[in-house]
Order: sequence, then C-alpha cells, then structure tokens
Amino acid sequence: MPDNIYEARMAGCTLGGALSVACFIPGAVAVVHAPQGCVHQTFSMLHAMANESEVWTVPEILVSDIGDREVIFGGEERLSAVLDVAAEKNPDLILVVTSCVPETIGDDCGAVCARHPYADRIVYVPTSGFLGGSAKDGENAVLAALAVRAPVCDPVPGTVALVGEKNLESEADQNYAEVERLLARLGLRICVRFCRNCTYATLMQLGTAACFVLRDERAADAGKVIAERFGRPVIPEFPRGLSGCLAFLRAVGTACGVSEEKIEAAVSAESAYQDAMLAKFSPLSGTTVFLGAEPFAGTLAVAREAAARLGMREDATGTEIRLPFYLPVGTAGVEKMLYLWRRSVRYG
Repeated sequence: MPDNIYEARMAGCTLGGALSVACFIPGAVAVVHAPQGCVHQTFSMLHAMANESEVWTVPEILVSDIGDREVIFGGEERLSAVLDVAAEKNPDLILVVTSCVPETIGDDCGAVCARHPYADRIVYVPTSGFLGGSAKDGENAVLAALAVRAPVCDPVPGTVALVGEKNLESEADQNYAEVERLLARLGLRICVRFCRNCTYATLMQLGTAACFVLRDERAADAGKVIAERFGRPVIPEFPRGLSGCLAFLRAVGTACGVSEEKIEAAVSAESAYQDAMLAKFSPLSGTTVFLGAEPFAGTLAVAREAAARLGMREDATGTEIRLPFYLPVGTAGVEKMLYLWRRSVRYG
C-alpha cells in the first residue's frame, strides 16, 4: 500500500490500470470482484479513451456486484457465481481482478478461483483497488501474472517481444512501425506484442523471445518479473530521439547476439538516414525558438537534441514551439515533431 494515499489516488486506481490490459485480450473475459460502481467508473473511462483512439471493440467485463450483504457476510459466493457465468462463455482465459472492497472484507479470492471447475483457465490478479497502489501497479500486475503463466522454453534466435504497449495508446501503431523498422536493420523481428490485442495463445509465446523490449519505464516492474522468469535481456524502453535510436540498436543487437560488424553497419545506416531526414528541415537552422514546458518525461531532451542538430537557438524570446504530448519514438517520432515545428515557425 502506498505511503501517501493522496498521491496514490492522483495516480489512479489499480483496477483501472489492470482492466486497461485485461479487458482487451481477444478470447478472454475479465471478471471484476467489486461493486458495480467501481466497474462503471472504470468502464466509462475506457469507453471514452476507446472513442478517442477509434477502437470500437466493446470489452467483455463481468462484475460480481458486491453489495451491503456481501460487505457484512463476505462476497466469495458472488465471485464464484460470476465465474460460473464467465465459464459458460467458454473463453480461452478468465482474468480476475479486484477492487478495494474484497481486500477490506477479507475475501479469499485466490482460493475461490483455485477450486472453480474452470481453474486451469483462470488467472487471479489481486489488484485491490486503491489499496493495491496506482494504475501503473495494476498494469504491471496483469502483465506479470500473464508472464508467469507463459511457459519457459528455448528462445527463437532473432526474435524480440515488446512489453507494455497500451491498447488505447495514442501513436501506438506508428511507434510499433518505427521499432519494427529499427529491429529490421539488425535482422530481428517482433514475435509478440505483450499484451496489445494479443490472443491468449500468442501471449503464451512470450518465452520464445530472445530479448524483451519494454514500452517505457512504466512497465519496469513487469520487466523484472520477465527477466527473472526467462533469464534473458530486457531493454528498458523504446528508442527516444535521434541518439536514442543508435543506442537502442547497439543495446538490442548486443542482447540478441548480433555480430558487432552488423550492429555498426545498422548504426551507420541509421545515422545516414537521420542526416537525410534532418536535411529536409534545414530552413529551421538559425531560428530562435522557445521550447516551453515539458508535457511528457524525456520529451524536452529529445527536442533539444533535434534543435541542436539543426543549428536552432533556444531562447525565451523566440517563437514558442509546443512539444508533443507523446514521447517521440525513434527517428520517425522526431521527424513528425519537426514537421510541427516548421509549421509553427512559418506561421507563428
């Protein structure tokens, strides 16, 4: 439980974070042991985010609907009953997550799940609402629970698994395409996007990857579980900015056993690619800009590097340039940012 309850509330509830992963797995059913109000609030948030991201899939969520009676006498029977309903759908997987209430009243949710006839397809994740931490903790809890379920096997050479992409994340497919492009320079391919819209069968192939790449530091806790379970390298984040691309190529190449010669060839090719990209924005050279506040951790450093490469000057009196609300991933992310800069400088 977090030391500062106020900070935990501002960081969101574990239930919301858990469902953002659990309820977007095709062929799976998410069971929430909680009052209806908890799920209604979370579902409303996910529905709004889905509309914004133009995702039209309605997630399969069942709620045990804990009420006053269960708070007094216990809610285990309600959980067992809703598991029966979930099992009737014959899903590949049932993911059980919880709110604060079962934790408070002492329901043994793990035992209920273990003795259910469908137990071999049930993954219980004790998220415990605000008592379990923040939304980030909920995301990591589901990722870790599924990773532990994936079998340990021999890695397939040349394969990489991505961990922690959000199902409702802005720019997700563009970022994926950029990471895929960079990995292709090394002769590597992505085998699993854990857990972005993956079926249960695909998720269980996590252990075939020779290396794991986390979306960002938000998935660090799940990354530790994955590293311990499979004993293979974990790269802490997608490439940030121009120099981040080159460092990413070296880190992933080394982790996957790519030869030093091939790694340096990939780095050289990417450096030339970046130079050609920057040349398109040469008219920005010499302009004075004000980069303003940083909306996303790490964005300002990426922006300053790009500005320096172009010979731009940073000063509070310059043209104000709004930094993107997302972290520019790789060379493509920087290029998209520079198009916005060029427009701002041209039209003020």
